[in-house]
Amino acid sequence: MLVAGLTSSAGKTTVASGLLGALRRRGLRTRAFKCGPDFLDPQVLSVAAGGPARNLDTWLVPEPTMREDFLRTCARGPGGVSIVEGAMGLMDGEEWGTSSLDVAKALDLPILLVLDASAASETLAVHARGARHLLGSRLMGVLVDRAGRGWHSSAVRRAIEEKAGVPVLGVLPWEPEATLPERHLGLVTPRTDPGGMVSRRVRRAAALVEEHVDLRSVLAIARGARPLPSPRESVRRGGTPARSHPQVAVASDSAFCFVYPENLESLRAAGARLVEFSPVAGEGLPPGTDAIYLPGGFPELHAAELSRNDGLGREMRRWVRDGGPVYAECGGMMYLLDRIYDMQGHRHRMVGAFPGSARLSPRLGGFGYVEARLRQDGLLGKRRSRIHGHLYHHSVRVAPKGQAWALEVRRIAGGDPVGDGYFRGRAFASYLHVRFDQVPGFLARFLGTEAAPDGSGEGATRLTGRRAAQRRR
Repeated sequence: MLVAGLTSSAGKTTVASGLLGALRRRGLRTRAFKCGPDFLDPQVLSVAAGGPARNLDTWLVPEPTMREDFLRTCARGPGGVSIVEGAMGLMDGEEWGTSSLDVAKALDLPILLVLDASAASETLAVHARGARHLLGSRLMGVLVDRAGRGWHSSAVRRAIEEKAGVPVLGVLPWEPEATLPERHLGLVTPRTDPGGMVSRRVRRAAALVEEHVDLRSVLAIARGARPLPSPRESVRRGGTPARSHPQVAVASDSAFCFVYPENLESLRAAGARLVEFSPVAGEGLPPGTDAIYLPGGFPELHAAELSRNDGLGREMRRWVRDGGPVYAECGGMMYLLDRIYDMQGHRHRMVGAFPGSARLSPRLGGFGYVEARLRQDGLLGKRRSRIHGHLYHHSVRVAPKGQAWALEVRRIAGGDPVGDGYFRGRAFASYLHVRFDQVPGFLARFLGTEAAPDGSGEGATRLTGRRAAQRRR
């Protein structure tokens, strides 16, 4: 089923994680998904579900691929309940075919609508009735969040059921201890929450759902979802694995924690061995590294620790200078710049592999689905190739005047195209987030597994390995 809202911050993550936790307490297998290109909510949903949450998106991947991603995950272990959390308002993005409702239609999902009662009571019936008019039989019920106790809860339930004709499956009282706090990029995540606050609040949300939600009816709705036909299009992540196994060093800590699981799976399917390391903890590149992946995250929150890791900074500069393969996105790109200015305006020295600095801002510096056109040949492909991706960052990059950008990026919502991205040898860094399996040839170029003249596919990998050995010496 899809747990959706009419606006952002309607309580979707609290309700979805509470449902997942409550159903797990009943001994059911649970699987979590998030509509759209989101790195934050899936981390919370993963805690609630007891396993990794997946993104469902019809811009980053074709619809048949999204459906196969969904079916493949649901097929891991028999039975259980799959809950998909919507993004923003239910229909937001429908103009481009990327809304939560589009995902619900593609996967034939029944919908539970979350309504926020913190600033209304009987008027919520208007929202429920409008949703019923637009969604028809797909709308199976309403869950009310942030209600007052006593008369307020009763008035809300009665108005929705009598005036809108939509069943209310639960009314959750306002409970600060079950609400997930937000920061400048959204929710606090488990990786940035060493005190365990996220886990505690997920447990509290589950307890509230157990007490106030008709879980029997929720399960009946999930069981009533129609079976999906297998997609006609088969997807092979990464293609045929190489004969050798290049080692990819993946930055993984509280500064670099925005990763699509499918990207890691694509690397493994292409033959890579993944080794995690922590720049924040002062670690250097793992021995035997052949390629480096720097995901997005919160480098600005750990800029002091990153700045102190001089040894890794020197390794990274040499690596890029010597032509080593690097893929750095958003926060990873910020780390490779000359410096970062945090929210307080303090300057922190970074790697310096690419010119420029990043300044943090309380406002979004980039947001939304984009199409990127390559301005030159490089790691992502040939000049003029086009790639689907998305942006979400609160930093503003300041680059030298006349900087030659690797990409021309156009938001599909409109606006003038802008330059982004650095190419240097086999290194690429930008604000862009993509799915690796949707960029033709990227994995082979990144891992150095392009076919050798004899067709073995090993030549470039051996060269990459020798470069790594030379650096270690």
